[in-house]
Amino acid sequence: MSDESKRKASENRARQAKAWSIALDPVYGMLGMGAIGYGIDYLANTGYRWTIILALVGLVVGFYRFIKEALDLNNEQVKSSARTDGDPDT
Repeated sequence: MSDESKRKASENRARQAKAWSIALDPVYGMLGMGAIGYGIDYLANTGYRWTIILALVGLVVGFYRFIKEALDLNNEQVKSSARTDGDPDT
């Protein structure tokens, strides 16, 4: 395997890891905030009110981060693609 193909394989793995990280943001946000809400409900004996509210907040924030990071990754990919195409404007 040549150095160039090793470098490309390494970059590809890094992009895949970043994509998985981005994709799991809503899930982790919902679980994390839901756990905090569950703790509040447990201590305050308020049923599942805060669990549901904070899980939804975590989901919304997770999707916001998902969209923001996906757009950033896309812009990075477009810039990288433009540099390899030999575009003199970049």
